[in-house]
Amino acid sequence: MKVYHGTISSYAIDIGKNGIDLSRSKRYLDFGRGFYTTPDYEMAKNMAYRALECETRKRKRTNFFPAIISFEYQYNPLLIYRQFEYEDIEWAKFILSNRLPTNISEELGLTEHNFDQKYDIIIGGTADGSVADIASRLRFGQLKPQEYCINLSDFLKRDGSSYGKQIVFCSGKALSCIRYIKYDSI
Repeated sequence: MKVYHGTISSYAIDIGKNGIDLSRSKRYLDFGRGFYTTPDYEMAKNMAYRALECETRKRKRTNFFPAIISFEYQYNPLLIYRQFEYEDIEWAKFILSNRLPTNISEELGLTEHNFDQKYDIIIGGTADGSVADIASRLRFGQLKPQEYCINLSDFLKRDGSSYGKQIVFCSGKALSCIRYIKYDSI
């Protein structure tokens, strides 16, 4: 299966030359630290444009361009997978738990996450950006855990769907399942 990663040109070049460095992954993402891909080229394209926007805002320069890296993914039955078939409350709880420090997750009664990287590969829907805002408000005390009740609509688009499927490679063993093909500027 082909999977794609949307990013900016300089990161695409670096990954092509040096491989994927999981230590560069951010902590509080949908499925925790990992290398995020999608089998949907259009979704990767949207992520590349978002990455360009963030980088331009952060660095105040525009000598980057959006890029999509293509990989070949080969299933490995020896790895530990976590797959969410549906965007349901279990999926939402897992995402929120990964986006919060453990003490706040526990206050909300959320116990499953991937901070310990017990899963090599996680597959499931991509949450709406509003969950990042909720998690941020909980982290910084603007919203108290006892004031928040998990609502599936906070994680989905207005039509009730996710933003698409994501496949996240969370360990070095998982990275051995993908082979770099190329990157394209868009």
